[in-house]
Amino acid sequence: MRKFSFTAIALIIHALLASSQSLSIGQWKAELPYRNAFSVTASNNKIYCATEISIYSVDMADNSIEELSKVTGLSDIESRIVAFDKVHNLLVVCYSNANIDILKDGQVINISDLERKNIVGDKSIYGVYFYGDYAYISCGFGIVVLNLLKYEIKDTYYIGPNGTNLQVNNVTCDGTYLYAATVSGLLRGELSDPNLVDFSHWYTFQASDGLIPGKFTDVVTFNGTVYTSKDDTVFQQIGTVWSPFLIRNGYLVYNMETAANDLLICQLNPLGSRVMTINILGEMDSISTSQPYQAIEEDGVIWIADLYEGLKKFANGYGEVIYPNGPWSPRVFDLAVNSSSHNLYVAPGGYNPSFGFLFNQDGFFTRTDDLWKHYDVVNTPILRDTFDIVCVTVNPANNRTYFGSLWLGIVEYDDSLGITDQFTDQNSTLSGTNGDITRVKATDIAFDKAGNMWVSNLGALVPICVRKTDGTWLEFQPPFPIDQQWITEIAFDDYQQVWFVLPRQGIMVYNYGDDLDASSDDKYKKLQLGPGLGNLPTLSVNCLATDKNGYIWVGSAGGVAVYYCPGDIFAEIPCDAQQIIITAADGYPGYLLGTENVKKIVVDGANRKWFATDNGVWLFSEDGTEEILHFTKDNSPLFSDFITSLDIDHSTGDVYIGTEKGILIYRGDAIAGSVKSCAPLVFPNPVRESYSGPIAITGVVNNADVKITDAEGNLIFRTTAFGGQVMWNGTKNNGDRAATGVYLVFASNEDGSVTCVTKLLVVN
Repeated sequence: MRKFSFTAIALIIHALLASSQSLSIGQWKAELPYRNAFSVTASNNKIYCATEISIYSVDMADNSIEELSKVTGLSDIESRIVAFDKVHNLLVVCYSNANIDILKDGQVINISDLERKNIVGDKSIYGVYFYGDYAYISCGFGIVVLNLLKYEIKDTYYIGPNGTNLQVNNVTCDGTYLYAATVSGLLRGELSDPNLVDFSHWYTFQASDGLIPGKFTDVVTFNGTVYTSKDDTVFQQIGTVWSPFLIRNGYLVYNMETAANDLLICQLNPLGSRVMTINILGEMDSISTSQPYQAIEEDGVIWIADLYEGLKKFANGYGEVIYPNGPWSPRVFDLAVNSSSHNLYVAPGGYNPSFGFLFNQDGFFTRTDDLWKHYDVVNTPILRDTFDIVCVTVNPANNRTYFGSLWLGIVEYDDSLGITDQFTDQNSTLSGTNGDITRVKATDIAFDKAGNMWVSNLGALVPICVRKTDGTWLEFQPPFPIDQQWITEIAFDDYQQVWFVLPRQGIMVYNYGDDLDASSDDKYKKLQLGPGLGNLPTLSVNCLATDKNGYIWVGSAGGVAVYYCPGDIFAEIPCDAQQIIITAADGYPGYLLGTENVKKIVVDGANRKWFATDNGVWLFSEDGTEEILHFTKDNSPLFSDFITSLDIDHSTGDVYIGTEKGILIYRGDAIAGSVKSCAPLVFPNPVRESYSGPIAITGVVNNADVKITDAEGNLIFRTTAFGGQVMWNGTKNNGDRAATGVYLVFASNEDGSVTCVTKLLVVN
């Protein structure tokens, strides 16, 4: 027996997709993991692979990759099966919720009948088999027959006892009979029988046939013979009798596939799994791999979908792993983007409602120069005792990044050097949790304008810690009790005051006076419910944000509130929070997001507010009275409405959205503008006749007055910039598309002290 060895180091190929830097206004990009492969199939020139969240294809000629997701038009997420029918030249994609897409000729046809159908019990899809003009879909309740010409469901076979639900793992056909591998036995129905919807028309093979009823994992037809699998045995049908064909003790047969000259068998074993290949002469080979879920062969090349190692390619004794570069997992609890370098950092951990451990071992992820890396307990020694990394912040002064955990404090990360430091109770004022002094919990990290690093040391006796720019540490103890010393998100105002979220207790404001080191001028105050006490809508506060006017925006389980007078927090007549009244869709007044759980607020370059909630992402006007956008999983590429984090790259306008199912990027129309300089850039330029999207003019002075004229000086368009960016749709004031020619863009600030001009070319 020849052993097929895997010798190559994993080859991770960049997908042939534009980076986020080349997005147009309103476009989306997904940042997804692709290393967990569930299914693989082949067209005439491409290999398709289903992974944890979405799918991708590999060109068989050059290994080039194309990512496919909701961003590119798929209907859903969490793909589990891909199957290509070469007769009808179409790809079937099955999702974990029983939704189905058919991809043909560049179109996506969605078959959502199963997903929408109210079925008691399991309706998962376990297999797809093509025969004639039909796809036989093996489901948790039976078999669904899908017409591939009409893209509609023709029949449903409930083949359990008395027509009840029965899980079917796969189907095959030998030209005369349909065979169904189920969890209670191998069944057979005559293909020409017009009444296969009647369970009594299906025969279950018995011990007298050579098969004992039980859980059969697969069934295939190879070289004119039907093979089926149960536990660690493959059976073949000879005439009307079944006999063992292959037995490997302890190796569960998970999947079987057929090629022109080979039968491929995925065998799972805790001590070492493999793919067996058996040719028509009975000669066997094997390939060792971690967790093979499916294997196919095309033109002598074997492709394996491995749950732990991704898509593996074997040819001529050489193996490689091919999948798009992406984050280690879809988990996102917090994220931060560096607006200077455009690099992205992800904290995938989390905590339970009582701030207890989830024991997440994913470490943290970074995307540097569009290349993803991950650092965890396995590959990074300093993280071996670090679980549940829950927050991340970029220091704008030196571009270093800081990750906070629930286990062992903070790690400092440099894009070039990797992890450069760690702060625990041994080298800082951070301390362990009451009752568990060995666990140092850092639930938020923030830098003030002076460059000092503030840390929420949740559960510690002294819950506020500061690392000054000279490297020394301070700690601050509020003069009043805080329930369990719970403290999370941090924000700063313009009055030497630091704002802290006290989970389920409201907000605390700390004024450190003129001297951070001196405690004599310190003031503390809790903001609670009721007029004069803070007037919060609820004590269940989640987040804080300071806008460009210096106002403090509060996100809570009861919507949004704003402190318009943070400088008066400690005044005799104190500043109270105000809720913004808006007109709801039903025409009645209500409070801004008053029924939503607002978990994150970020402010864009135009001082507009982005809100992360359990029901998607909202964008509101600067004052919060006008809804501009509301993205959900039903009206956008969002993978989930449960948003975990938000951040903005202020130099590009990209909005980074963390969901429970992965990361998306949306190119917004506002960027941060300078108040002192103006260096405009037009994209695209030139504007070709085939382009119909918005034209972005970036780099203008903040909130500039922008005019576009033709070469003769005639005014074509005039507007006010969103922060440092202007959008033009390429039309004149009368709505006609601008004619071919050179156009001038003039931008200036309010008093005209800062001005600039640039050109753009329109081609029609």
